[in-house]
Amino acid sequence: MRKIVLVSDNHYNHSVLKYILAKENDGDLYVHCGDSEMEMKSLVPFLAVKGNNDYDFNLPPQRFLEVEGKRIMVIHGNPYVSTFTDRGLVDLAKKNSADVVFFGHTHMFANYEREGIRFINPGSCNYNRDGSMPSYARVFIAEGIEVQRINIDPKDYL
Repeated sequence: MRKIVLVSDNHYNHSVLKYILAKENDGDLYVHCGDSEMEMKSLVPFLAVKGNNDYDFNLPPQRFLEVEGKRIMVIHGNPYVSTFTDRGLVDLAKKNSADVVFFGHTHMFANYEREGIRFINPGSCNYNRDGSMPSYARVFIAEGIEVQRINIDPKDYL
C-alpha cells in the first residue's frame, strides 16, 4: 500500500505546506495539483504541475505516475474542469488511459468515479469556494483506492 499526500491551490501560502509536510512525514509520495504560486524548488518534495496562476514555467502542465499498477494523471484542471462540468477532464483522462485523475482548480474537495475513472480533488489547502474548511487528501493505493479528506484549521499553522 502506498500513501500519497495530495494538495492543491495553496496560492503562495508557504506555511500551510510546511504544516502539511510536518503532519504527514510518512508519505510515500507528495503531489501538488497546481496554483502554488511558488517556484518548483520551493515545492520539494511535492511533484507539482502548473496551475493557471503559476508563474514558474518549469512546472509541467501535467504529469503521469504509475502507482501500484494504476496510471495516475496529475493536472490542475483549467480549462478542462469548472464548478459546473468535468466533461473535458473525463475526455482527457480517457485519451491518456488514466485510471485515476488528481486535479485541483475548483477549490472544492471531490472523490468520485465517472466512466470507470477515479477523480480526486483535495480541495484547496488555503481556502475552499464551497465554504468548507481548507483541505488536502490522503490517498492510499493498493488493490483499491481509499481517500481521506483532511480539514485544516488555519489557526493550527499561523
